[in-house]
Amino acid sequence: MAEGSPLELEHMMGFAAAGTGSVHFHPTEPDVMVSYTGRLVVLSNIHDAHQQEFLKGHNEEITCLALSPMGTMIASGQVSTTRVPRSEAMVLVWDYKTRMPLYRLVELNDGITFTRNKVTQLSFSPDELFLAGSDDNPRGAKLCVWQCQTGQLSALAKTGQKACAFLAWGEVVPSQSKTKRSAAYSLLTAIAHRVLRYAFNFDIYTMQYSLTADPIALPSSGLERSYFCAQTTRAQRLVAGSLTGELVVFNAQAGVFRACVPVSQGGLLALAAADDAASGKTLVYCGCGDGKLKLLCGEDTEWEVWAETSLCGSVLAVCLSSDKRTLLAGTSGGNIYLLDAKSLSILPNGNPDYPEAPLLACHTSPITSLAFGESSEHFVTGSSNALLRRWELSHYCAEYTISVKARRSSGATDTTLQPDSLAINGGKVVSGWSDGAIRCHDEASGGQLFEIAGAHRGSVLHVCLTPLYIVSGGRDGSVRVWSDGDSHSLVGNFDEHRAAVSGLRVDRARPSIVYSCSEDKTLVTIDLAQARRTHCHVVKEGPFSGIEQIPGGDMELVTCDATGAIKWWDSDISDQPLSMLVTWSPHDHSPERKLTSIALSPPSATGDGEYLLLGTATGDVQVWDLRKPERAELLSQGSAHSEEVSQARWSPDGKQVVSVGRDSVICVWNFFGSS
Repeated sequence: MAEGSPLELEHMMGFAAAGTGSVHFHPTEPDVMVSYTGRLVVLSNIHDAHQQEFLKGHNEEITCLALSPMGTMIASGQVSTTRVPRSEAMVLVWDYKTRMPLYRLVELNDGITFTRNKVTQLSFSPDELFLAGSDDNPRGAKLCVWQCQTGQLSALAKTGQKACAFLAWGEVVPSQSKTKRSAAYSLLTAIAHRVLRYAFNFDIYTMQYSLTADPIALPSSGLERSYFCAQTTRAQRLVAGSLTGELVVFNAQAGVFRACVPVSQGGLLALAAADDAASGKTLVYCGCGDGKLKLLCGEDTEWEVWAETSLCGSVLAVCLSSDKRTLLAGTSGGNIYLLDAKSLSILPNGNPDYPEAPLLACHTSPITSLAFGESSEHFVTGSSNALLRRWELSHYCAEYTISVKARRSSGATDTTLQPDSLAINGGKVVSGWSDGAIRCHDEASGGQLFEIAGAHRGSVLHVCLTPLYIVSGGRDGSVRVWSDGDSHSLVGNFDEHRAAVSGLRVDRARPSIVYSCSEDKTLVTIDLAQARRTHCHVVKEGPFSGIEQIPGGDMELVTCDATGAIKWWDSDISDQPLSMLVTWSPHDHSPERKLTSIALSPPSATGDGEYLLLGTATGDVQVWDLRKPERAELLSQGSAHSEEVSQARWSPDGKQVVSVGRDSVICVWNFFGSS
């Protein structure tokens, strides 16, 4: 998005919890955290949540990240998919100072096999002269080494059908020869159960670098382990974490096994190593699958636990700050914690109202629903793992989390329970769920107020609130009306659609009029006072995917559909749309043009409903200017999500936009109008 755009990305709430190297401290700036989520690399200040910068260049989801030892470069790798044309498993190398990309490295692409691989590991050499990377191509994974000064490929090795479990550089040995000026390097990795040490050297006869693998010697009794993470230390030890929960120690210089230390029964999934100047030993921070974070100290075969703490979720990322005082830990629960490096106690964040909250919280499953209440400082989201969370925008933290348990049916628990719709009014958060229930919680505390079980056959896809009743639309195609009294009884049922209800609105001026659209390509007007359908519009093009009502003038309806078209309707007169707008360019060859969300801007000093907000299946957010009735104009387009936008909504004051997606990311955008 161009600089000065009316829609500007302000903050991203999310990180790739299960990604490789998803959270880093900057090597020379102890206050800077580097992470990735979706298609963006995120630079954050750990003391101020409002200080975020974004590196934009990937066209698909980022899968791994590495920082050079001095912090001058950042490398990020992505997945290749069929969703984005010409998408490759490429690596981008960024200049940290300018925040600009230096190189685009494509040697890890899948060629013409179309197996759709991804970059799994990245690691800079200790002298920052080389970058190593590997992929997971099942038909032949590769290990590549590039020169950081030129971006040229130096060496390539085939690793077979198994991907590298980790990449860790060993000691750089300067050349002692007068005829050979290049240093000798070693690169350590694990493929299947084998731990390998690659010699990376320059051959003066061929004038090329080469990678030669030698297996590290294991005990004669055998040591078959699957490895997940590893790091080398200044003492030339390779410390690796196994999926069976052991810290496996190797002498990287001699290439031999030294020790196997049991740490956790849940697997050792992340680690960070540092040398302790006081004791002369090595400190290893171990992130475990059972939620434990342990600090081990030792050398060679002797190791002991110095500190231990428990976090929420499996610990999947651990990183030590440059001053060795603080530690970052990312968990499968979607949280990043800031801890004291010695005691492992959780440090307070910058939010005075919730100092015990994690440094960063986010969803780890696709976000399915979003709603604002009366305040522009708070909104609620729902995710596919049956969670509702209320967020506040002053510090971008989660005020509370509601976990909804499914009812047991035939002796089994429905594990697919998810909130598919949200509406907030009068301090109530009303949500529609995939088990057909409508649930209501108190907006301030999160406590449950009531539940309407079996409201629909299948998922409740839409809910609307009025002072007198609740209107719901389901996957079963029906529109139902519920009293908002103590009984919450069914007062109206309209089976008007043959497919799922894809949009639902109550008329702004006449609360007894309800509009619903459906995947069966029908747009229906229902009069609750007459208890019947009064109008029905049918289209031949793509199914409807959303509906809104323009507040001014004749209060026309606006719909979006799966073909990327916007249509204006007069619900009382014409059977055909009054006008139509196509949101994609004829030169756009993207196969996915579906619009997933539609919303009109709230009242402002200049008018009401002047701007149209759209979410797309390609992950973009669009804002259209509707102030010229004869011709709507694309005002701004923002790209941040790596998967489709589930919903995008205006804040009540119209100054911000929040979008949520299938990539589990929440994006907060500032909106500056036509300026």
